[in-house]
Amino acid sequence: MFALIFRIVLRAAFTLFLLTACVFFALHLTGDPARIMLGNSADAVALEAFREQWGLNRPLWEQFLVYLQKFVMLDMGTSYMTGLPVKEVFLSAFGPTMSLMIPTAIVTLLFGIPTGVLAALKRGTRTDRAMMVLSVFGYAVPNFFMGVLLLLVFSIWLGWLPSYGNGSVWHYIMPIVTMATSEAAIFSRYARSAMIDAMRLPCVRAARMRGLPESRVIWLHALPNAMLSILTILGFFIGTLVAGAVITENVFSWPGVGKLLVQSGANRDIPVVQMIVLVTGASLVTANLCMDLLALIVNPRLRKGDN
Repeated sequence: MFALIFRIVLRAAFTLFLLTACVFFALHLTGDPARIMLGNSADAVALEAFREQWGLNRPLWEQFLVYLQKFVMLDMGTSYMTGLPVKEVFLSAFGPTMSLMIPTAIVTLLFGIPTGVLAALKRGTRTDRAMMVLSVFGYAVPNFFMGVLLLLVFSIWLGWLPSYGNGSVWHYIMPIVTMATSEAAIFSRYARSAMIDAMRLPCVRAARMRGLPESRVIWLHALPNAMLSILTILGFFIGTLVAGAVITENVFSWPGVGKLLVQSGANRDIPVVQMIVLVTGASLVTANLCMDLLALIVNPRLRKGDN
């Protein structure tokens, strides 16, 4: 048991290190930050002074070692654009993003899982077909298109909702709907498949043979087994939620991490981009690590394996 947990944690740490290296070298090898920040009109003296100030004139491997040393000390550097500590820049955008992602996650889970379970219980009926059509529609429509469509209808045509910013509760409606639509569709389809598989398990058939009411069979036997399968995608849910936030925040001019990432990437503010990508990656790794450990707790059969 402990050896298995150790391997899972070690795998997560190695994944985070690979992500750190890939992000660092990808950002430093795809353009000159000095030229992008100062513009084409900057002379050689100004460019060299900028590189000297930020340590960009050192060999790349040396820059990477310095970055790792600072990373261990939780020093993420200074923003090229603002001159402020990267952690301060990131935290200023982190709050608005979390205020959007948390209600989106709640709405997604409240709508996605119950509709999928209901569709499985009503398999083959009009209810099942209607819910699957809606889930396919929600999954197929890209976030940016959904966001633009909502803006066009509810902000421009009807004038019911504000089009940008996060000043009031009304600003949250369209971004949450935009993100939750595709996420809930994914959960609905996955929950339906998991519930159908759970209804075929021997324990469910045995419960029915014992004469238990169908409601007890569903709540005590089928649904818990279905939730074990749903746990496996909760870790990936964070990744898709972050990806959706990047698009949605830019569509609605939401002052969050997604918008900051696009702005920093366009201006080649490498320390800020590194911070955002690494925090996102660490969140994904941590979420999947927690899901793996939770699966070990709720499913004793996994403890006997070597994975």
